Order: sequence, then C-alpha cells, then structure tokens
Amino acid sequence: MQPLEPQEQQFYGLAWEGDFICSDPRWTVEPGIGAIKQTVQSLRPSSTVEVTFLVQGGFNKIYNVSIDDEPFIMRVSLPVDPCYKVVSEVATMDWVRRITSLPIPRVIAHQPSRDNLIGFEWMLMTKLPGKPFGEVYQSLPFDVKARLVRKLAAGSACLFRYQLRGIGNIYGGNIYGESSVVENSPSEETSSTRQLIDTKISDPAKEPASDGDSASTSTNSGAGLLNIPDENSSEWALPHVGRIVSMQFLWDSHIHQDVHRGPFRSSEDWITSRLLLNENDCHSALNKHSAGDLDSDDEAEMEDATRTLQIIDNLKSLVPLVFPMNNDDPEPSMIFHHDLSKHNILVDDNGELTGLLDWECVSAVPLWKACSYPLFLDEQPRRSEPIPPPQDNEGANVLYLEQLWLYEVTLLRDIFIDEMRRLDAGWVEVFDKSQVKRDFETVPWMNATLNSLPRISMHGSKISPLV
Repeated sequence: MQPLEPQEQQFYGLAWEGDFICSDPRWTVEPGIGAIKQTVQSLRPSSTVEVTFLVQGGFNKIYNVSIDDEPFIMRVSLPVDPCYKVVSEVATMDWVRRITSLPIPRVIAHQPSRDNLIGFEWMLMTKLPGKPFGEVYQSLPFDVKARLVRKLAAGSACLFRYQLRGIGNIYGGNIYGESSVVENSPSEETSSTRQLIDTKISDPAKEPASDGDSASTSTNSGAGLLNIPDENSSEWALPHVGRIVSMQFLWDSHIHQDVHRGPFRSSEDWITSRLLLNENDCHSALNKHSAGDLDSDDEAEMEDATRTLQIIDNLKSLVPLVFPMNNDDPEPSMIFHHDLSKHNILVDDNGELTGLLDWECVSAVPLWKACSYPLFLDEQPRRSEPIPPPQDNEGANVLYLEQLWLYEVTLLRDIFIDEMRRLDAGWVEVFDKSQVKRDFETVPWMNATLNSLPRISMHGSKISPLV
C-alpha cells in the first residue's frame, strides 16, 4: 500500500457521494468501540468504562459512555474540516457557558487531531438529561412552550450584549494541540480528570435565584439565564474571531477551494466568499458536461447551473448596496446557534429546558443574521386557530395537529419578540431593520436546489423579483 499524501491523511475515512446539487458525507472507515473504550479508560484508569453506539449524525458517530455508572457522550467526527471544527466547537460551547446559564454540554476532554487510537477527532462531554422537544411538544401546554421561548430569548439577549468583532469562528488554545482536558473556565478546577468528571450537571432553570426569587416560578423565567461576568474577572475578555467553520465552506469540494475563509471584516466580504463557492459549483457542473452526449438530467443540471450563474452576477452588483460599510472597522457580530430545531432542544417531563445541543459550525455572524427567530419558530405563520376534527378521523387529526403547531408558533414568535423587547430593545431594533438583508441572503443558497430561480433587483428598500 502506497503511503498517503498529507492531504489524503487529513481526510482519510471521509467520502462524498452525489453531485453539485446534492451530496452527502460517508464514512469509509469505522471507528472501533474498543479503541473508544480504551481512550476513555486512559482518562480514568481505575474506573469501570462501558461504551455503546447510540446514533449517527451528519458528521459524527455518537456513543453512550458510562464511567462508573455516570453517563457521558463520546462524539467521533468525520474530518470535514480537520482540527478547526472540533477546536472551534469546544471554544464556542465554553464561551456560551461562561456568559449565559443556558444548559449546554460541558466538554470533558477532546482530541482535535486524528493522530490517536480512535483514528478520528473526538470529544467527550457530559450527557444532559431530557428528551428532544420535537418528541413531546404536541403534549405540552402552551404556557410551558411560552416559558421555553422566553428562556431562549434570554440567552439571545445575553449573547447580543457580548458582541464580537468580525465574522468567523472563535477558538481556544493551540489549534493543533494535543488531546486535552478542557478548561471550561478559569475558575473551574481542571487539575484532574477525576474532578471534571465528578462535576454534576445542574439545571439552571431549577436552581433558586438570589434574593428569594425563583427562576422556575417567575413569569420572567428567562432572567435567570443571564450570567454576566464581573468586568474585573478574567472571563471578561472577548474572544478573537478567526477562520470560519460553516456548512457551506466545508461541504464536499468546498473545503479544498481557494476562497477567503475569514475572519471576514464585513457582511460584504462574507457574502462575496459564499457567492464565489456557489459560482465555482456552477462552473464545475458546466465543465463536467462540456463534451459528449447529454441526457435529460445532464441538460437540466446545465440549465440550473447557467441560471444560477445569472443570479449570482446580479447579486454581486447588489451586495455593496444591501450591505454597506461606513468604516474599516470589523463589523459587530455575535454567536448564533443557527440550528435550534425541535430536536436540538432537550426538555424534561414537565417541558422545562434541560439542554441545547449541536454546537458544531456555530459561528460569530453579523447582527442582522443573528437577531432572528430560533429555527424551530421559523414556520409559516397562521393567525387563525384550527378547528378540532372528529376524534375518529385519524388523518384529519394529523392535519389538525400540524395546523395547530403553525398557529402556536405564530403566537410563540410574538412572545419571543416581546421578551426580546423587554430584555434588550437594541436586539429588536436590529431585527426590525434587517428584513432586506435576511431576504437577500436566502436567494443564492435556497435557489441552489430549486428548479425555478428568480432574479432580483433593488427597488428602494425592498428586494423584488424581476420578470
């Protein structure tokens, strides 16, 4: 067997299947459970360790880990963006844990290099209690859902107050460092893995607040999720923003393309790099079919690529108009979890928030992007309450539940905005004036998978289709 080239070594175990319209990552090498168990055992040599496979995600294989009957999660990652993805995720989770009391996993140890027994990058973290909100939301009372939304609003308000500079991702420690036990904050003991692993998970929503108030019983339940460090503490220093780690920049061939990856000074720079990735995809599709006989699928792919290139050309001229910069300073940004779906939110049996999951590829993005609804509230609005069907009509009941959720989401969005206005009117001000920018951003990425691709132009403060 020929030795692997350095780049091949970096991406060994990863293959992409599909075309420029739709491709998916695939494992070509399976992580060994024995290697995972041995790795965890090395952290706690005298403990009893058990490892079982749990589930596979887009980029990760997830394992249940038991250390002396205490549950943890081991996540082994495909090398889609070697080193950067894992290191940034660890730093992002650490930062969010420092400045908010949102319940997110605590990383116990991680390995940002594949030069280890498992052969892939990995992360060992606490296992949070609860079940996905998506599994139980239909059975929860509306006031419980409203309380959950207010808590998420409180987290957004806190992140808004800790604005960063520039667009990209944050990192901690040596980007090419060895495996390490993570120092989750300067005040936490990290002198031994034993102390870290012994730290129990607490639910901030259930912890009594000071001065006799209880965050779990207050109607302003989100207030208890703000965790403002003292200005004189070492936690006060804002992290620097570096190279971006995001789906579009790492997907398939994009990780190998020569494009600017940040940190970006402005929205204009960020959008321009993303347009270039789309443009490269289109040229690749056209070059692939430049010679030889074409079947109907090939012709359709070429038509889509040609049409998308026309849209990109139009968008390029509009970028400076939609995203003007008044000075040379890096644009304000904030950490924004773009994938708070119903399945990345954990709740207990009473519907109380117990965890927010999936912090990979979470970046510091412009305020116009970050000041928006959580993903699970991004549904088609419905202002009228649906009428319940007869109980014996199962099909109609399914439709009713779908319509009821759309109605509830519409009300929950109003609650979210009202809570944001109460906590930080500046967030709402950004939200209200950013609709054009949000609309602009959806055009090239959404249309990459659509058959009909409208062109757009500026008319005053609105973006509208060209006929």
